Amino acid sequence: MLEAAGPKASGRQCQGAHSERKAPLTAFLLTTRPASSLVAGALACSAAIAGEGHPTVRGLAAGFAMTAVTMFGFVVNDMFDYHKDRAAGVQRPLAAGILSMKDAAWLAAATLLAAALIGAIAASGAFVLAVAAVMLVFYSPFAHRYTLCKDVYVATLCCLPLTYGASVGSRGYPWLAYALVACFVTGRELLMDADEMAGDIHFGMKTVAAFLGRRETARIGMLLMIVAAAATAAAVHGRGSLTLAAAGLALLAGVLTWPGLEMRSRVSLSRVPMLFGAIAVACGTLS
Repeated sequence: MLEAAGPKASGRQCQGAHSERKAPLTAFLLTTRPASSLVAGALACSAAIAGEGHPTVRGLAAGFAMTAVTMFGFVVNDMFDYHKDRAAGVQRPLAAGILSMKDAAWLAAATLLAAALIGAIAASGAFVLAVAAVMLVFYSPFAHRYTLCKDVYVATLCCLPLTYGASVGSRGYPWLAYALVACFVTGRELLMDADEMAGDIHFGMKTVAAFLGRRETARIGMLLMIVAAAATAAAVHGRGSLTLAAAGLALLAGVLTWPGLEMRSRVSLSRVPMLFGAIAVACGTLS
């Protein structure tokens, strides 16, 4: 009996230890928001490759560098928003106590170092990458103090991957390309404001949703996203880019109109059409 119980208990202890080893890795991954970070990286990579005319190591490096610096921004944002997220009941690893502030600081340093090292391979655009890192650091303080302007700040920030990729690939983009990216991101931010309105108000942050109302803000946000996606499909040329833009528009329409889908799920799922639209803008020729 005792001999039989020993291996079972030992197995449970080993399984528990294995879970404890995996938990921090999962927390690190969730904190860096890989899905959203990869959208920024894909935009930079696509712009760099489009400029060079074919896939290159420099283009791929630009994508990974922008992904890493975006991950850095998410970690720093969670550190600044620790008390806000706890007050709102947001279950992010840091606010939930799964990840310590010290671990988050090490993670931020690691992702920033990775961005710098990989960015060196891309060779060009170091200044743009540095500006992105600085703007990411100041995002949360800016949002807390100038809440009504934070969506515009994010939209400007999200145009930097295109600027960075263009710098690496030595390709210029017209103002329309940046306007399309900014319009979509502003709409998505408004949709997030509507979803997070209660938590923001509880923390003392009055976003646009606090003045216009949750429903009206969500409607404006969705309208801006649809307009940006439709304009992208209408403006880009090239079979591949047009296909991506059309697919992004169709997916976005489905995500925003699907009956019974929670607003938070709509925000999350909108990353896919955002990715399609971003690549279409970066690779396509705009009229």
